[in-house]
Amino acid sequence: MITLYKNAAQVVSINTNGINFKKKSTMNELDVHENCSVVVENKIIKDIVSLDSLPKKFDRSIDLNGKVLLPGLIDCHTHTAYAGSRASEFREKIAGVDYEDIARRGGGINATVSAVRQSSHDDLLHLIQSRINYFIQQGVTTLEIKSGYGLSFYDEIKLLQVISQLNSQNVIDIVATFLGAHTF
Repeated sequence: MITLYKNAAQVVSINTNGINFKKKSTMNELDVHENCSVVVENKIIKDIVSLDSLPKKFDRSIDLNGKVLLPGLIDCHTHTAYAGSRASEFREKIAGVDYEDIARRGGGINATVSAVRQSSHDDLLHLIQSRINYFIQQGVTTLEIKSGYGLSFYDEIKLLQVISQLNSQNVIDIVATFLGAHTF
């Protein structure tokens, strides 16, 4: 299937200069194509073309109405699968309270672990989905999510099952990482 994404004001991509990978400061070398369209064949970008050289044959066309087309973002390190809030602890840390003192009172990661253990699968699904929605709004198309706030066999499995279900019901790719020894 050939899809034409037409009428983009700009298409931003990484200038590869003929190299198949980029790293460090070379990632700053952008190509900005103006007033163009993108040809996608079987989910693979095949070409960026000017508006006056559009392909004659395509299966579907999506009008971008002068919008900017950017590569999707990848967030490869998140701790999104948790319950509870530690906002009050943040205020304490700013005020100079030592993290170990907070943890001794049951705060820190212990508070998050307790909240996860008390949460049902559906509760976690709802909490984490709202965070995923925010990532999507920011342009993230691939999201890594760690477990690690269950710290028991049952609760780590529960988190991994929630992450797996969220992957299957979202438009972005979600990759789970088991972090069973987050702390001990």
